Amino acid sequence: MATRMKPGTLRRELRFSESAVDSNLQTLGLSFNDVRPLTLALTDSQGFLNLSGTELLLLEKVLGLSAGTPAVQLVGELVLVKAVPANTGVSYGYLARTASPTNLGLIGIGFSDGLPRSSTNNFKVSIDGKTYPVIGRMAMDQCVIDLGADSPKLGSEVVFFGSGFSLADFAEASGFTQLEILGRITSRVARMWSE
Repeated sequence: MATRMKPGTLRRELRFSESAVDSNLQTLGLSFNDVRPLTLALTDSQGFLNLSGTELLLLEKVLGLSAGTPAVQLVGELVLVKAVPANTGVSYGYLARTASPTNLGLIGIGFSDGLPRSSTNNFKVSIDGKTYPVIGRMAMDQCVIDLGADSPKLGSEVVFFGSGFSLADFAEASGFTQLEILGRITSRVARMWSE
């Protein structure tokens, strides 16, 4: 039996950690005022398009992509949990099948939000600090995770890249660079600062 969330606005957020950015800036001997165009670009869905090559290189350091403290997270929301039997085909074209009876979770974020389809069957997400594999083809506005015996609460925050599976891991899984991944994230995803 499937459990569904009530209709409403789904959580799709690209979060930039103010404390991590500040730490990275201190390491570089800079402050937020020194890199204001970069920090303004972060919360604008088209902001990266206005940055030069040297600004993008600095942005990598500010966000802790090449070294320092990682300062960015992509977060989605668990909208459905469904128990399925072994050998259940998952998503379009059934590029994956369940190996045994399991719970599948549906997350309301997909390639129309900027996640590359090339990451299909090739990355992980985390819920409450526990990591789960994504299974099946990346769809337009959703993807599926294999929860095993777990059944997290609907509405749970799903972290696509952060502490459990880094942006570097996600980039490697999809064949893009970290900045390319960030640049792909569409305006459907809210951009915000966090602590």
